[in-house]
Amino acid sequence: MTALVTGASGGLGRAIAAALAAAGHDVAVHWHTDEAGAHDAEARVERHGRRAYLVQADLSVPGPADLDAACAALLDDSEAALGPLDVVVLAAAAQDLTPWDDLEAEDWDTLYRAGLRSAAVLLHAAGARMAVGGVVVTIGSVESLRPARGHAPYAVVKAALHHLTAAAAYELGARGVRVVGVAPGLIDRPGLAEDWPDGVARWSAAAALGRTVTAAEVAATVAFLASADASGITGTTLVVDAGWSASPGW
Repeated sequence: MTALVTGASGGLGRAIAAALAAAGHDVAVHWHTDEAGAHDAEARVERHGRRAYLVQADLSVPGPADLDAACAALLDDSEAALGPLDVVVLAAAAQDLTPWDDLEAEDWDTLYRAGLRSAAVLLHAAGARMAVGGVVVTIGSVESLRPARGHAPYAVVKAALHHLTAAAAYELGARGVRVVGVAPGLIDRPGLAEDWPDGVARWSAAAALGRTVTAAEVAATVAFLASADASGITGTTLVVDAGWSASPGW
């Protein structure tokens, strides 16, 4: 089996690449600027005895023709190295946060280009190539449901990504291709509690399990949705948030 993970150089992307490798996939590791992170993802894949192929691409290019070409080249390179792709995980995204009073058009454009536009174009291109049984997994956010203050463009883009998941699933279902989403909650990382103690405390108090989630937990959910065990699941986004969204909110 083969998979492409965009944004695989990031913390969550690396965990997803490793989880897919553990499930038996050779993985194309997409990266843009974080070469060290890409090599870490490569090592994680190879520790599971699978092949890793590093592929660099800028998916935030402004011109429509440039984005079409970048997505086609990313898929071509990945397939030339590993063979036809069974799974594509769209994990690349920006999370630039701007206070509401400071928002300008460019702030909206930045998140749209990096978080929705590129995902939509790559999803369309990948879906056109996939054989029956292919799976595309989008990575959204619980902020699509309840945005945090100062996160408006990010939350709006993630909400649109969830709707894209449903719309694409209906379009591609007749071809036997599934499209599913995962909406992570606050993902723990080394130093998070020190960098944002108030946010972590507020999240943990609201979550049913009293904690954040781990990248490994989110990655395991991605691997499950990409597997044959989830063959009847498409067009929906699964929340992984330690029960935060179950909070009454009042």
